[in-house]
Amino acid sequence: MATPQGRLTFVNPAFAAHVGRPAEALIGTSLYEHLPATDREAVASQVAAVCAHRLVLGSEVRHLADDVPVRWTSWTHHPLCDAHGRVWAVQSVGRDITERKLTERSLKDSQTRLRSLYESTPAMLHSIDAQGRLLTVSDTWLAKMGYTRSEVIGRNSAEFLTPASHEYARNVVLPRYLREGRCDLIEYQMVRKDGTLIDVLLSATMERDEQGQALRSLAILEDVTEKHAVEAALRANQERLALATQANGIGIWELDLVTQRLTWSEIMFQIFGLSRDQFQGRAEDWQRCVHPDDLALCVQEMARAIATGQPMNFDFRIVHGNGRIHDVNASATVFYDKDGRPLRMLGTNYDVTERKRMARELAEKHELLRVTLHSIGDAVITTDADGRVQWLNPVAERMTGWRNVEACGQPLSEVFHIVDEATGQPEMCPVSRSLCDDLIDDPARLTQLISRDGTLYGIEDSAAPIRDAQGQVLGVVLVFHDVTEQRRMGHEMSFRATHDELTGLANRSEFESRLQRALNDSLQRDSAHALMYIDLDQFKLVNDACGHAVGDQLLRQVTELLNGCVRSRDTLARLGGDEFGVILEHCDVEQAERVAQKICDQMEEFRFVHDGRRFRIGTSIGLVPLDKRWSHGDAVMQAADTSCYAAKEAGRNRVHVWFDTDQSMHTRKGEMQWATRLEQALDEDRFLLYGQRIVPIRPSGEGLRCEVLIRLQDHDGSIIPPGAFLPAAERFQLASRIDRWVVRQVFTLLASGHPELDAVHTLAVNLSGQSISDPAFQRYLLELIDSQPVDLSKLCFEITETAAITKLAEAGSFIQGMRRLGIRLALDDFGSGSSSFGYLKALQVDYLKIDGQFIKDVVHDPLDRAAVRCFCDVARVMGLKTVGEFVEDESILQELLELGVDYAQGYLIHRPEPLGRLLGLTEQG
Repeated sequence: MATPQGRLTFVNPAFAAHVGRPAEALIGTSLYEHLPATDREAVASQVAAVCAHRLVLGSEVRHLADDVPVRWTSWTHHPLCDAHGRVWAVQSVGRDITERKLTERSLKDSQTRLRSLYESTPAMLHSIDAQGRLLTVSDTWLAKMGYTRSEVIGRNSAEFLTPASHEYARNVVLPRYLREGRCDLIEYQMVRKDGTLIDVLLSATMERDEQGQALRSLAILEDVTEKHAVEAALRANQERLALATQANGIGIWELDLVTQRLTWSEIMFQIFGLSRDQFQGRAEDWQRCVHPDDLALCVQEMARAIATGQPMNFDFRIVHGNGRIHDVNASATVFYDKDGRPLRMLGTNYDVTERKRMARELAEKHELLRVTLHSIGDAVITTDADGRVQWLNPVAERMTGWRNVEACGQPLSEVFHIVDEATGQPEMCPVSRSLCDDLIDDPARLTQLISRDGTLYGIEDSAAPIRDAQGQVLGVVLVFHDVTEQRRMGHEMSFRATHDELTGLANRSEFESRLQRALNDSLQRDSAHALMYIDLDQFKLVNDACGHAVGDQLLRQVTELLNGCVRSRDTLARLGGDEFGVILEHCDVEQAERVAQKICDQMEEFRFVHDGRRFRIGTSIGLVPLDKRWSHGDAVMQAADTSCYAAKEAGRNRVHVWFDTDQSMHTRKGEMQWATRLEQALDEDRFLLYGQRIVPIRPSGEGLRCEVLIRLQDHDGSIIPPGAFLPAAERFQLASRIDRWVVRQVFTLLASGHPELDAVHTLAVNLSGQSISDPAFQRYLLELIDSQPVDLSKLCFEITETAAITKLAEAGSFIQGMRRLGIRLALDDFGSGSSSFGYLKALQVDYLKIDGQFIKDVVHDPLDRAAVRCFCDVARVMGLKTVGEFVEDESILQELLELGVDYAQGYLIHRPEPLGRLLGLTEQG
């Protein structure tokens, strides 16, 4: 009992014992001094409330006692009032709850420690309630998933699964888990915050209430992403090893040295010629296959390997069931236990029969070669390791002028004196070159041997070091032969291939090559050059009046005149019949215009005289500056031709300088737009195949022949002819992609198996110059041939003459490759180029398609008629068939019949139509 101010007026023995002081010592003391400072204000407010007659519920407070731990008491306060209702005292009844409070605190501390342990455990843990919401997650779970705790608590655990894992959990795992109350090692994929996936193994247990209802679930998750990656890599390595051993014919075996159990890979059965039924997994199984003469060797080598621990590697023979003997290589490694006892042997076998056979053949050929060197037609010199001559064969004696006895011991450079054919400078001796590993031999170098008497021989040589078994150089063998005549013929052929036979000037092919070099120089060095395109104005008059022989005389005289107007460093070429081109190197437009005008002035004064008749020959010149604006020679030539035409239109015998007009810019812009449209058309598959018949002029009863043509279907459904887009395709390097589309469609058509295709004799497909020189296109074509079951004899590839002679080597190689496969070849637009017939020897084609410019006027133009007759004569001599294009009326067809042309093509014969309709198919192929 205490006063309203908190002074104790009465305490019972229990309270005194509670605070640890005698009862009489407590009377008069303040109730609050027996409380901790933190509780005093709260107790004072409760006493004040009781004195104010307010209801105060039970309160729990601490009490301090001397040398006694803090005690907790639950108090109930009651006011004591006088007759007037004034509170004169407060009576308090307390109950000691110290033990309960300590128990509660211990439980709370335990829960705190448990939560801290749960959250900080290094494992991925989470617990969820009965609705699947996350209650708690470990720090490791958060770190693995990339979240913070506030971002995940309360969210459904299924949100963190991939859709497939969620479906698996809902339909398979959850029903069993609800039934059994636990699940172990369930594989899931979870989605991290950044969107990446991790693989986990989940094990969970369920907590239920007294009625058996699910309360919460605790799950442990193991991140097995890296483990799965390692397992996948291991599987991949095992697969690669299996493929490698299988591809190389390597068999793998393992022999348990304790149980003598033998295990074979699949290849081993093939190597030993045994079936699985004949193999019982014993060492005796392979010993039965060993050749009797080699069995002791095998046993000895295996025993040696086991005894010494050294790897085993040797060859032995086996006998297959059919009696055939094979050579086999065996290699193996022995594995031991920790006490040094042999446990197993792991090894490989592979068939070396072919290698042994080749080794025997090589030895025989080596002996044959040694004998042959004494009688070989080439010159042979051998030296020692110091480069001193040891031996010359008779041919070497004759070419060097040294006898064998005189040359022996001499330095090779004294006997074999060679110089560069072009410069006359001494060349490195091929023997020295062969001994220098860092020098790369140049097959294009041309050397001459200077004989002892001063005679010069053009030679080709090769040298190789002679080494012993340890790789030490013993000497060098030098082989060379006389190619003087071949070089002379080669130079002549090269000159003929690059020069016009009549005038000796560079031909069109060489001119275009030099033009491209000049353009590249302009782009790389910002240098200025100029191009002149020259056309004779009255040449046809001389040709018609006096004949071709006289016309040739005129061309030679004009050549001399032109040579006198240009510098020796400039390129003067004959581009066509009466057309010439000039590349003026390092020459600006003003200088070039003066040169061009000089040519016009001299041609104005020039008179060609024949049989007393005088002819005035003028010239029209188109002049184009070669600078950075041009990237390709075709565009320059087109501009030059246009300028030359403008000079003719302006009155002839004058110069027209090309300039970049708005119209030409518009044209180039249009071509660039075409490039984009063609790219889109290829992506959208908007090309169409048409066909035009090719018929024999003399009926032969053979099947349908037609040329496959391409069209472009615009977005509005209109059909665009090839002349509108193929030039842009060529310029922007899209022709090869279009060719791929065409050949793929044709192969698909031929492989379709339609019975109507039986009547087809030939489908002629045009290929651009870009395609025949593109190795990637050729690989694509060969892959297409390998993958499609197509009758290749129905195919004929058409290559334009211009593309063929421009890329003669590539065209020749392509044609030979296609002919080996059974595909025929045609040379299109024949006669349009400026080369002679000589290149036909290098192009083994089946057909010559005569250019339409000779066909359309063949009835009225004697020159065209003579040209067509000439083409037919050459074709007959070479065993080729001819096709006349642009046959548009009966008179042309009759003329071609008389001239001996084999086939006709043109609007008189057939107007192009969709290929599927032409072939009689219900749908376009």
